[in-house]
Amino acid sequence: MTCISLLVPDLESKLVENAADQPMRAAIEEHRAESLLGYLRAVFEIRDSLPFRERRPLELWFRGADREHDPIPSLFRYEYANESEIRREFRRRGIQMVAEREPQDEWEWYFLMRHHNAPTRLLDWTDSALIALYFALRSPLPEATPPAVWVLNPAKLNEVVCNTDSIVLSNEPQAAGYLPQPGREELRPELPIAVDPIHVSRRLAVQRSRFTIHGCDRNGLITIAARHAGILFRIGIESNSASTILNDLRTCGVSETTIFPDLEGLSRELLQECGAQI
Repeated sequence: MTCISLLVPDLESKLVENAADQPMRAAIEEHRAESLLGYLRAVFEIRDSLPFRERRPLELWFRGADREHDPIPSLFRYEYANESEIRREFRRRGIQMVAEREPQDEWEWYFLMRHHNAPTRLLDWTDSALIALYFALRSPLPEATPPAVWVLNPAKLNEVVCNTDSIVLSNEPQAAGYLPQPGREELRPELPIAVDPIHVSRRLAVQRSRFTIHGCDRNGLITIAARHAGILFRIGIESNSASTILNDLRTCGVSETTIFPDLEGLSRELLQECGAQI
């Protein structure tokens, strides 16, 4: 097993576990935050460092790294996972469990799969910096794995990978080939692109969900970040500050029921108020 080394501004190298055949050194800019205000300052520093876009505002996506620090889709974490079989079984057995709008095509089923934690090549992001920070902090972590938030410039990613400076919709030509028919077609694209999901569930909308869909290269996002600056950033959060930041987030209206607006979310929030850890 080899490692990716992330270069940080103080030139110290931090390692992210990676199963690539060869070690790769990726110039990924890292920031540190010890408070909610410090985190927001880091977000604004990243935003203001990127080129201004004339016709549309700059869009950043965020991913709270609570348990999985490297941005690798869940499917690639299971050695014996067969994507075609998983997709067929999720659709066959899940149709009677769909509580909201029934998915209308393979892409909608795929977005729903990821949102319910089935293994996919999708990596979930949000366009809300505060929601991502909450996800990074909501569960206690070992001291050796401090929380972090990844920050993605999705337009720059798509500009490099598929020659468009906008976010791709699932029915657009740039997305063709990323979701082959199970058992009939092979996956051909190698590198990830940023796609906008259809909101097939209320939670997708509430969490302001966005996705990157990855190709054959399990380390595709790191591969792109290694070659092109300004695509991927990381904000490390001081572990000792987690409870204070969570309390500040609740003051700002970000809590368990904000992100999970259902009875289970309410029950977990009540447990938190009783002092329980989720």
